[in-house]
Amino acid sequence: MDINALQTLLFVPANRPERFDKALASGADAIIIDLEDAVPAAEKDAASGTLATWLDSQPANSVLIRINGTGSPWFNQDTNLCRSAAVAGIIVPKADDPAALKELAHITEKPLLPFIESAVALARLNEIAAAPGVTRLLFGKLDLALDLGMDYPPPAGEALNETAFLYARSQLVMCSRVHGLAAPIDAIYTAIHDAKGLTDYARQGMRLGFSGFLLIHPAQVAPAQKALTPTSAQISWARHIMDAEQREKGAVVAVSGNMVDTPVMARARRILELASDVYK
Repeated sequence: MDINALQTLLFVPANRPERFDKALASGADAIIIDLEDAVPAAEKDAASGTLATWLDSQPANSVLIRINGTGSPWFNQDTNLCRSAAVAGIIVPKADDPAALKELAHITEKPLLPFIESAVALARLNEIAAAPGVTRLLFGKLDLALDLGMDYPPPAGEALNETAFLYARSQLVMCSRVHGLAAPIDAIYTAIHDAKGLTDYARQGMRLGFSGFLLIHPAQVAPAQKALTPTSAQISWARHIMDAEQREKGAVVAVSGNMVDTPVMARARRILELASDVYK
């Protein structure tokens, strides 16, 4: 599993083993078996034992695991589980301590994907991104909203307004770039069966520089993948740009009344490359 290339990551509760294989067949780039929030405290030990048995039957580097936090009674149990060859990486919840991340990477020898979901984590973002073992950052907006006392999520029926998270999202994108990490993975979209809403939400994240998305149901895989596919309007625009580049030999040129220079040409080229990968 190439963690840097993952774009669609599907959560599966660790106490629902009947869903593991279905999730693997969902079309998502990877599944995250969740030992933390998805599993009640009374079921965590049993879920860990069942998961350990299942992992023994899986190929190497085939799944990601979200463990319980460092201060929980299940942390050591979870880290032992993550030594399985089937575990490609560890999702670290409520990560805000770079030293703890370094120790976890040392203990497990696995890539770490820390969840940034608190004010402390944002304040320490550079240290977290630079910690040994950290491979990619994940955005946890619901816990961040709770930590900051934000009026989010809105009551059912009201439109989601993501502007309050713009600063935090941009920080993850910028920090990932500075520290040479792959683009970060955006937070979940909570409406399970709102395909259009999820596609629009994912495209908004892509505009900010995210390149992956956390999913909570197999029904969300296709809409997320649609968001990752260049639209017909984007492809048409890119072709106009590349036609102009060929005519002008790469010089700065105006296309449809807009200046086009080297970065814009590079963006157009990337869109056509993505479209070629999708439709070939």
